[in-house]
Order: sequence, then structure tokens, then C-alpha cells
Amino acid sequence: MNTLNKYLCATTALVTAMTAGCALTGQHGHAALPELAPRQLGEIRSASALVASAPTSRPTVALVLGGGGLRGFAHVGALRALEEAGIKPDIVVGTSAGSVVGAAYASGMDLEKIKSAALNVKVSSLMDFTLSSSGIMRGNKLASWINTMTGDVPIEKFPIRFAAVATDLQSGQAVLIDQGSAGRAIQASSAVPGVNVPIAYKAGHLIDGGITSLVPVRFARAMGADVVIAVDIYCQGPRAEGLGVPTVLSRVMQTQSCLVAAAEMAEADVLIAPKAGVPDMSTKESQERVIQAGYEAARAALKKWRAG
Repeated sequence: MNTLNKYLCATTALVTAMTAGCALTGQHGHAALPELAPRQLGEIRSASALVASAPTSRPTVALVLGGGGLRGFAHVGALRALEEAGIKPDIVVGTSAGSVVGAAYASGMDLEKIKSAALNVKVSSLMDFTLSSSGIMRGNKLASWINTMTGDVPIEKFPIRFAAVATDLQSGQAVLIDQGSAGRAIQASSAVPGVNVPIAYKAGHLIDGGITSLVPVRFARAMGADVVIAVDIYCQGPRAEGLGVPTVLSRVMQTQSCLVAAAEMAEADVLIAPKAGVPDMSTKESQERVIQAGYEAARAALKKWRAG
């Protein structure tokens, strides 16, 4: 998505710089967002344990869409492969780039509309800079665009159960947002430290979910998933080359993020991991290539799963 070029950039934006992520200001004179009610993993598990699930004829399937910045186009291709395979998730959980695509899909948008919105939105219409010591972007316009795209429907009323993952800055813990404004939840999930002003809520501030849960498999399990299909768009991609400061920082960030995420990703029943690079995501051709990479990786992973 051209949106991905600037706003789905989560974990890569800071070091490549240079694409801007998204957040709603919550300090230095800006109002907090009390309607955001993030919950930690233990709270989700406890709440799920109190709800008796009615017997079903099939397992509950969760689709987990990971963060990875510009590689987020790959999620669109993976979704197409899943639909072709007849897989319709009951739960969608997304981090950063995955939260944008996941919210659109869970809200009921069909894939062609998602793809069209991704390829045609003007990044300049979504950018809103701010003078703040804690970041250069606000993200109000992004939130508005997301809410318009999803029909301004609260997350809890989406036809498919959806949640976005962010990181609580004070506790350093991953948190889940499954109620309220989709736009604001995605702002929290994609708030790149150093680029975006952290998002305030009544108990603190929220930043990029990729820091603590790049591919949030455990939250999907906690929400009641029997089968988790996860899409990692970041860790199998090529590393940046060169010894310049931005390149070295990018390589270090990717290495650290993927080491942290490895154990959680290993808990998925199916892991789709396209080798998607981001040489020049400003062109439609390159965006289509990444979409195709997601499609092919998903088909291969599903074939292996069903054969095994």
C-alpha cells in the first residue's frame, strides 16, 4: 500500500528514516485517548477462561498478521491465497503493518477494495507533522483514513473479531486493543519510537507493537484460537547491505526483533514467511511483486501444512 510506504512502516521506519509511521499525540499539550483500553496477555487469558465456549463443528481459526513496514503489501497476497484455499478466519490479530491490513479485512472489505485502497491512496494526504520532543508525526489523518475505510465502525462490531497489538511504554509489555476506534488502535500499534509521538491513554502511553510482539501468535491463542495461521513479513526478508549508519541500524534492529519474535512464531500451526524485500516501494511494480511474494509463500505453506 502507498499507505504502507509511510504508515505501515512500523519497525523499519525509524532506521530507514525516513519514512514516517503513525501515532496520535498524547502529551505536550495534546489530549489523551481514554477510550483506548489495552489489556495484557494474562488479562486476555483470564477473560477467555471465564467465557464458556459453545461446542463447534470446526476449530476456531485465527489469522495473525505481523509487522514489517513496507513489506506489509505481502499480507494482501497471503489473504488472497487463504481465500482461494477456502480458509476464512474467525479471529484476526495484527501488529503494525498487519494491523492496518487486518482491520480492513476484518471490517468486511473485500480483497480487491483493500488492494485498490493500498495502491492508490496518496501518502501526502495522510501526513501530519508536529513539533514535539517525542516525535515528528501525529497520525490523526491516518486514523481518520482508517476509520473511513472501515466504515467508522468500532472494532468490537466488525464482522470478524479483530485486535491490534501495541506496546505499553511504561511496563514494556505487549498489549491488545480489541475495542473502540480502529484508527486509533492502529496508530498505537504502529507508533514508531523516535518518529511518532507515543499515544496516550489513561494508564500511560503506547508505542509500536512490533517491539514486543512482532507476530502476535500468543494473543491469538489467548483469544480462543485452536488453529493459528501466522504471516511473518519481516524476518525472512533480505538484510540491508552496506556499512552506513542507517543500514547498520536497520540490520541490528531486524536481527534483534527476529530473535525476540522467533519463539512466539514457532507456536503457530502454519507460518507463512515471504522473502519480501523493499528496494523501491514507491512504484506499483515493486508493490505488486511483494503482493505476489505473499501469495506464493502462503500457497506453499498451506500445501505443506495440509500434506503433513
